[in-house]
This record gives sequence, structure tokens and C-alpha cells, in this order.
Amino acid sequence: MPSDPTPSVRSGYIPPGTLNPDLRVEYDHLREELERLLTAPVKDFAKIDELVDRLEQVQLAYKEQHGIKGNNPNE
Repeated sequence: MPSDPTPSVRSGYIPPGTLNPDLRVEYDHLREELERLLTAPVKDFAKIDELVDRLEQVQLAYKEQHGIKGNNPNE
């Protein structure tokens, strides 16, 4: 069986302390802002779409930084 250098991430859980602090702060900020917009009585769908796109960029940066390839870390 070939050795896979990709970190094991069971069920999408990443242990605390393994995320770059800058990415963690950015991700937390974006999630809070997204939650605020989603619970607002009047939805700003353009801003929601923008935040979802920014969250994706942070996720991709994290995956690149940690060598995670694809969407299934168990492969």
C-alpha cells in the first residue's frame, strides 16, 4: 500500500491548533458575518454570495497550506 503524505482528517474534523491563526481569524470572521446576514429579516443575497466565495478562498488556502488534495481526505 503506497504511503500518502496527506494528513488524516476524519469526518472533516481538523484538530484545534493545526490551522494557521490568520486563516482561523479570517474564517471565524466570515462565518460570523455570514450567520448575521442569514438571520437578518431582509436578506442581502449579493453580500451572502460574496461571503460564501470568500469562505471558499480561505478553505482552498488552508487545503493548499496543509497539502490536502480533493474533497475526500481518506483517499
